[in-house]
Amino acid sequence: MSIKQSTIAVIAGLLFVLSAPAASHAKTKLDTINRSVVKIFSISRAPSFSTPWQYKMQKSATGTGVIISGNRILTNAHVVSDSVFIQVKKANDPQRYTARIEKIGHQCDLAILKIDNLSFFDETKALNLGKLPKLQDEVSVFGFPMGGNEISITKGIVSRIEQMEYTHSSYDLLGVQIDAAINPGNSGGPALEKGKIIGIVMQGIQSSNNIGYIIPTPIIKHFLKDVEDGSYDGFPDSGIFAQGMESESLRKYYGLKNGEAGLLVHHVSFGSSAYGFIQKDDVIVEVDGISTANDGTIKLNKDIRLAATYLVRSHYLGETLKFGVIRDKKKIDISMPLKPNVQLIPKVHDKKPSYYIFGGLILMPLTKNYLMERGRKWYYLKAPPYLRATEESQYPTEKTRELVIIGSVLAHKVNIGYHKKADLLVSKVNGIEIGDMLELVTALENSSGKFTRIETKDGTQSILDNKAVKESEAELLKRYDIKEKMSPDLKR
Repeated sequence: MSIKQSTIAVIAGLLFVLSAPAASHAKTKLDTINRSVVKIFSISRAPSFSTPWQYKMQKSATGTGVIISGNRILTNAHVVSDSVFIQVKKANDPQRYTARIEKIGHQCDLAILKIDNLSFFDETKALNLGKLPKLQDEVSVFGFPMGGNEISITKGIVSRIEQMEYTHSSYDLLGVQIDAAINPGNSGGPALEKGKIIGIVMQGIQSSNNIGYIIPTPIIKHFLKDVEDGSYDGFPDSGIFAQGMESESLRKYYGLKNGEAGLLVHHVSFGSSAYGFIQKDDVIVEVDGISTANDGTIKLNKDIRLAATYLVRSHYLGETLKFGVIRDKKKIDISMPLKPNVQLIPKVHDKKPSYYIFGGLILMPLTKNYLMERGRKWYYLKAPPYLRATEESQYPTEKTRELVIIGSVLAHKVNIGYHKKADLLVSKVNGIEIGDMLELVTALENSSGKFTRIETKDGTQSILDNKAVKESEAELLKRYDIKEKMSPDLKR
């Protein structure tokens, strides 16, 4: 062997010796992460929104979770929503441990699980939260997707950061798009960068290749701080609906100077944070001291612009938010306390729907759950146009705080002629305008005289004989195997 060859051999040997500990360290770190990611088994039973006194068939599903500080497991709310029994297991460990929901936030699709048997946490390490990632950052996704029983690791990059609608809640919050492979079962698993959690896997787009979304750490930290007092309050909402002002004529009409930008308010929801503070035709030029652009965005950093609602959501309920507004062509400052989201058609979670049966007519609040339960095909092709239009506007008013519908009719001789009635918005009972479910029940319970008249938004009426309704009540409930004519919440 020549001197040159010998030197190369020594260098190669040194490289091997020097690189071996690094490889060993990387493997140790990976093993630690693997033991901190768990598989979740959930048995759930969701209520039926078309027959609100019943439950749907019991279902089983799997998801992923990650151990964080305080012997807690962080996962998605949708993984354990409506659950009746939850178990978890670690990677490479056949034993399952019973778990329970400690806190759940449906708006942000996050939940915390607790395990009473603390031996579960032996040889595990809680993972820490990192910062909001940057575009093009490399991330690793850990989880238990379909196609196998053991842990899976995929890699990708951060491709987009924006305000987006969370599928579970239909609420817009900060989200991060990644191109790592995400499949059913990955939900609730961590996306890691340099060993720290930078997001929790939330949802993917089935019709596309490798487009997935994670809940970033600012939302996770908001949730964890929110529940520190023992209850989940949620994210605030302004209740403001505004349009962009990219038109120069529009800006000049409302008194904006050259170079000024803003958002033109066209509606403020009744009962919302902004109600009584912000007015129609106000121009919002600042939110939380940050200038708004004509397209409705604000500058987060040099690379990212986000919808201005990000600034509202970053606060907590009860905190004060400041707005810079041009009203009647004069700049004013407005401070308002933040309140929860106010919706005309809410999405309900972990709660049985309200209902009231009168003469076989099933009366209930209109919810997104009801619309979704009927199916996308029904909603787009068969749903009455006024239901679709109302669901899209979703503006509560002082008179209409909740929409009440005749979902369907339980056929009986007391309601002959009305058996095909379905999906009708109730407007009046005996001439009294109905603004929510409580007003409906009150009007029907206090209905006197020979008849009760129920009017609907499409102009049709249902006239029922009060004496016949009362006499048929027990028989009708028995025929359809219904215990009570109204849901427990309405009894209270």
